[in-house]
Amino acid sequence: MRRNLFICLLLAGVTLGIYWPAGHFDLIYLDDPYFVTENQDINNGLTWHGVMAACTSVIVGNWHPVTNLTFLATHEFFGVNPGAEHFLNIAIHATNAVLLFLLLYRLTGASWRSFVVAAIFAWHPLRVESVAWIAERKDVLCVFFFLLALLAYGESVKNAALKRRSTVFFILSLLAYVLALLSKPMAVTLHLVMLLLDVWPLKKVQGLRFKLSSWQRPVLEKWPFLLLTLVFCVVTFWVQHNAAAISSTDRIGLEPRLTNIISSYLRYLGKTVWPSDLAIIYPFPVNDHSYLALWPAWQVIAAALALIFFSILTIRKLPYQPYLAVGWFWYLITLLPVIGIVQVGNQGMADRYTYIPMIGLALALVWWVTETFTHKHAQTMLAGLTALWLTGLIWLTAGQLNYWRDTVTLLSHAVDITGDNYLAQLNIGVGHEHQNNMRRAIVCYRTAVAIYPTGPEGYRSLGRVLGRTGQYAAAAETYEAGLALAPTDTELHLGLADTLSHLGRKAETLEHLEAAVRYSPDLPEALNNLAWALATTAEAGSRNGSRAVTLAQHACDLTGWKKTIYVGTLAAAQAEAGKFDEASATAQRACDLASKNGETELLQRNQELLALYRNHRAYHE
Repeated sequence: MRRNLFICLLLAGVTLGIYWPAGHFDLIYLDDPYFVTENQDINNGLTWHGVMAACTSVIVGNWHPVTNLTFLATHEFFGVNPGAEHFLNIAIHATNAVLLFLLLYRLTGASWRSFVVAAIFAWHPLRVESVAWIAERKDVLCVFFFLLALLAYGESVKNAALKRRSTVFFILSLLAYVLALLSKPMAVTLHLVMLLLDVWPLKKVQGLRFKLSSWQRPVLEKWPFLLLTLVFCVVTFWVQHNAAAISSTDRIGLEPRLTNIISSYLRYLGKTVWPSDLAIIYPFPVNDHSYLALWPAWQVIAAALALIFFSILTIRKLPYQPYLAVGWFWYLITLLPVIGIVQVGNQGMADRYTYIPMIGLALALVWWVTETFTHKHAQTMLAGLTALWLTGLIWLTAGQLNYWRDTVTLLSHAVDITGDNYLAQLNIGVGHEHQNNMRRAIVCYRTAVAIYPTGPEGYRSLGRVLGRTGQYAAAAETYEAGLALAPTDTELHLGLADTLSHLGRKAETLEHLEAAVRYSPDLPEALNNLAWALATTAEAGSRNGSRAVTLAQHACDLTGWKKTIYVGTLAAAQAEAGKFDEASATAQRACDLASKNGETELLQRNQELLALYRNHRAYHE
C-alpha cells in the first residue's frame, strides 16, 4: 500500500514538475482564443445561458459539451486567465498518469511495470501538445474519463468473478464512457479496448484460438457501449461535415489517403521510439517534397506488409505472451478514429493523436522486456537503463515544452521542421499581430499566399493587416485577388467592404455587404455590417431603415443579445426607421451591456447616440 502511494505521488509530482512552466505561457493563437478570449458565452462564466450554449455549441468543428463546461468553470472562478487554463490541463494530465498506473495495477497486480508504463505515457514528448495547448483540454479530459471507464469495467469483471455485485461498476463504466465521448469523440473505440482487456489480463476470453462462441458473451454484454459508439460516430460526422471540417475525396483522393494512413502508423511508431522533430502542424502530404512526403508504392506495400506481419506475430504469441497482442492492437484500434479514414482538417498527422494509442505500445514493450530479461543481473541492468530512459524522456519533454511559450516561437519551430508550411505561416502571422508587429505579420501572410496561392485564408489575413496599417488600396487589391479565386467567400466580401468604405467607395461597399449576407444569411457580423451601412450611410438614397431593423434584429437574436455592437446597430436602425422611442430603449440596453462587460469606448459611443435618439435625430456618417 505504501509503495503504491509512493508511486502515485512520484508520478503526479514529476508530471507536475515537468509541465509547471507551461502555467505561465501565453495563449496559442490557433484555436485557444475560441475557448479563452473570444467566446462571450464562456467569458460570462457559469450562467444558465452559458451552460446551454456550452451543451449545444460547435466550436472549431467539434461538439464537446463537457470540455466546454470546464472552460465555463475556470472563467467563473479565474476570469480570462490563460495560466489557470494551463494549470488545469497539467493537473488533469498528472491525474491521468496516476489513473493509468492504478488501472494496470488493479488489472495485473504488477506495481513497477505499471509505474513504468504510466511514466512513459506521462513523460513522453508526444504528450506536450495535448497538455500545453489549452484547446486540447478535450484530449486530457477525454482520457481521464476513458481510464475511469476502464477502471470501473475492470472492477465489474473482478466482482462478477467473485460472485459479487458488479452491475454498479458496469453502470459507472458506461457513465464514464458517456462523459469521455462528450469530452472528445476519440473515445469511440473504448468497447474494443475492453474486449482486448478481456483477453488479457482479465482472461474472460481464452485467446483467439478457441471457438468463436467464447466471444459471444463478452461481445454481447457490451451492447450499450457499442450503441453509444454508433450514435456518437454519426453525430460527430454530421457536426464536422456541417462545419466543413471534412475534406472531400475530390480535394484529397483515396490513394493519397490510404498512403498516408499506412505510413502514419509507422511514423507514429518512429516518433514514439525516437521523439524528434515534433511540430504542432504536419501538413497533409501532397507531393514528394513535403515533410510527410507521400511514399512510393513499393514503400507503402512494404509498410502494409510490416503492419500485417506484426499483427500476425502477436496473434501467434497470444497463448504465452498475450500482452503483445493486446498492446499492439490497442495501438492500431485506438488510432482508427484519427488515422485519416475520414480526413478531418489539413494535417497529415498530429502528436496529440497518440495520447491514447501509445499506452498500448508502452504496455507491450514493458511487459515483453520484463519477462524476456529475467536473470537477476539483467534485471538490475534493466532497472538502470529504464531510469536513464525515463530521465531522457523528461529532458526531451522539457525541451519540447519550451517551444510552446508563445505562438510565434511554436509555429516558427514548425516551419523549421516542416518547411513550406502554409498553416504555420498563417498562424505565425497571427502571433505577430498580437505582438503588434504588423510588418512581420505581413511578411508571413505574403509567404502563406505564395505557398498556397489558391487558398482564401492567406488573402483574408493579408488584406486585414494591410487595412489595419492604413494601406487600403493594397488591401483592396488583396481582397479582390482572393475573391477572384473564391467569389462566395463571405469573409473576403466583408473585408473588402470595410476597406472600400475607407476609400470612399460607398456604392461598392454596399454591394459587397449585400453579397456577404447573400452567401451567409445567418452570419451575425455580415447582418450587422449591412444593417449599419443601410441605417447610417451619408447617401440618403442608399438608406433603408426598415430593412436595417430586420437585419440587426436577426443579428441580435442569433447572438442572444450579448454583443454590444449589434444591439447598438439595432438602435441606429430603429432611429433611421423613425422609431425613436424604441431606438432610445435599445441604445440604453446597449449602454447597460457595455457597462456590464467593461467596454468603456462602446459605452461612451452609445451614450452619445442615445442623446441623439432622445432628440428624435438619427445618426448618419
